[in-house]
Amino acid sequence: MAMQGNLHVMTVADLIQHNCQDRKTARIVIEHNGDQGLLFFRDGAVVHAALGELQGEEAVYQLLSWHDGQFSLEVGVEPPLLSISRSWSGLLLEGARRLDEADNSLSLIQESKTMATKKKSELLADALAELLSESSDIEGAAVVGVDGLVYSANVPQRALDENMVGATAAAVLGLSKRSANQLKRGNFHQTLIQADEGNIIVVGLNEQTLFVGLTPKNVNLGMAFAEVRTMAGKLTQIL
Repeated sequence: MAMQGNLHVMTVADLIQHNCQDRKTARIVIEHNGDQGLLFFRDGAVVHAALGELQGEEAVYQLLSWHDGQFSLEVGVEPPLLSISRSWSGLLLEGARRLDEADNSLSLIQESKTMATKKKSELLADALAELLSESSDIEGAAVVGVDGLVYSANVPQRALDENMVGATAAAVLGLSKRSANQLKRGNFHQTLIQADEGNIIVVGLNEQTLFVGLTPKNVNLGMAFAEVRTMAGKLTQIL
């Protein structure tokens, strides 16, 4: 009668070690996500393994990466062929090395993605800071998604919430696009809102992103728009 179990309780490495130390002649069938792997033992060694088109050591190394699934062991089953000559301990050592390499590669990929995201955020922040340091017409700026999500912002701290800047920009975009469409003026490019205490300039960077510039009152709007256009070009390259 076959012995059955779960890989959460006994791993593939445990199965190999126990069966080889017991010097059994046996076959283990392992089921994992619809795939089936086979391990054959004789005289204290793994002598054959199969997994799909893989056979021999490569099949063993793939099976060692399975961390969940079911297995059944049947004693006395002879291997159909001999495809492995390496010792069972050597198989486990090489399998562990490959798993470590795979884990390290995955960590490097995840780290690279994190660094890339962080770098873009930093570039946007640096670009906004440069605009404000060189401009006498713009006192606050932000890069905002069309859904109102703030990607980067450098705005006056006088009770001005960055999230409010994002939400306002999204609302301005929606109204501007509807107005341009209803009055048959074509596609939205930019919007200027003039108020008692200053101005708001909203410019589309691409289909998903907006630039928001805040100016004090009594500025030269021609110069402000020129600076916004220059900055929009730089930001578009970053995005």
